[in-house]
Amino acid sequence: MGGLSAVSLGVADFIASQTSSRIGAARSLLGMLLVSSVVLSVFLLFQGGFAELFVPTKLWSILLASLHGFTMAFALLLFFHAMSVGKISIVAPIVASHPLVIVIFRVAQGEHLTTAQWISVIGVLVGVALIGGSSRDHASDDGLAKRYAKWQIVVLISLASSILYGTAILFLQSAADGITDSQVLWFGRVVGFFTVLIFVLAKRQTPFPPSAQWWLLFAVHGALDSGGLLFLLLGTNGSPNDTLTAVVASAFPVVTMGLAWMLLNERLKPLQLLGAGLVLVGVSTIVGQ
Repeated sequence: MGGLSAVSLGVADFIASQTSSRIGAARSLLGMLLVSSVVLSVFLLFQGGFAELFVPTKLWSILLASLHGFTMAFALLLFFHAMSVGKISIVAPIVASHPLVIVIFRVAQGEHLTTAQWISVIGVLVGVALIGGSSRDHASDDGLAKRYAKWQIVVLISLASSILYGTAILFLQSAADGITDSQVLWFGRVVGFFTVLIFVLAKRQTPFPPSAQWWLLFAVHGALDSGGLLFLLLGTNGSPNDTLTAVVASAFPVVTMGLAWMLLNERLKPLQLLGAGLVLVGVSTIVGQ
C-alpha cells in the first residue's frame, strides 16, 4: 500500500509538472482537484462517510478540515508553478521537506525530539541548503526548451510551498481528532477545488482549457492523486506496520525525480544529489519516528 501510494503520487506530480508548463499551474490543479473530489465523494458515499457528518458537534473539525483544504490548495498551486519554471529534481525534494514544519510545531508545543529525529532535522536542513545553494546554474546543463525562472525564485517558491504543505498537514491531523481521515481528505479536495476556482475567476481566466483533450489527462491525474491518498489511508489501520507504510509512501518524490531523469533528461550535480538524498532520508526517518 505504501508503494502504490508513492507511485501514484509520484506519477501525479510528474503529470502536474507537464500540464502546468502548458496550461498554467492553476488550471492544471483545478482539473486534478475536480476529478479527485469526485473520486473521493464516491468513496465516501459507499463508505457511509456522509452519515452524521454535518452535525453541530463536528463543526470545529469541519472548520479545521476546510482550513486544510484551503492551505493545501495554495501549497499545491505553488508546487505546480515551481515545477513549471524550475527543475523538478530541485523542486520536489525541497517541497518534500515539509515534515520539518510539523516537527518545529511539535517542539514549540513542548515535545522532545529523539537523537535520531534531531539528526534527521539537521540532515534535511543541510540537504535543502545544498540543493538551493548549488542551483545557481540550474538551467545551463540541459537541452530542454523549458523556460526557467531565476534559481532564487524557484527555491523561494518551493520553500513557501513546503511551509504551506506542512501547515496543511497540521490542520489535517487536528481535524482527524473529530472526524475520520477520509472525511478530512474529502473536505481537503472539495474546499481546495473551490479555493482554486475562485482564484482563477478572480484573475479573469477561463477555469478550464477549451480543448477536450485535456480532460483525459485531468482524469488520469485526479485518479492518481486520489488513489495515492486512498492507498495510504487503507494501508494504515492502527497496526505496527503503519509506520512502514508511511515511510514507503513518503518516497513519492523519488518517483517524480526518476521520471524527470528518464523522460526529461534532468540531471543533478553531485551536491544537489547529495542534498536530495539527505532530505529524502531525513524525511523518511522523521516519518518513521
